[in-house]
Amino acid sequence: MARKPKAYVAALPLSSLPELQELLSRFCGGEAPRGNVVMVRLGDAAVTALDQLVEAALFGSRSEAAAFLLGAGIEAQRELFARVGKHSAEIKRIRQSLKRDALVALRGAAARSQHSRSSRKSQEE
Repeated sequence: MARKPKAYVAALPLSSLPELQELLSRFCGGEAPRGNVVMVRLGDAAVTALDQLVEAALFGSRSEAAAFLLGAGIEAQRELFARVGKHSAEIKRIRQSLKRDALVALRGAAARSQHSRSSRKSQEE
């Protein structure tokens, strides 16, 4: 008996529709391609939500849906990122200063320890 060929229905994700590409592009990579890979662990609820967006053909993949949601979240928290951005240069400067101070202290402690060992050794002889 001959097998019937299976019929496949291809659904185009909304992200492929020209009307939505402009809207979605600002969250999904826009001008620059999404070339950065970020590994992330997600709970079941988050994966289910991504899968729902893909199954509904709103996005072509979990990756595309996640990129959109992440971009939208960043956009929604724009004020927070503006505040963080103002302070990030200062935080970087403080971290570098702390690192220099710690290295000076550790080198000093190592030198004192070396000097102390040398003094004890010469007293024993």
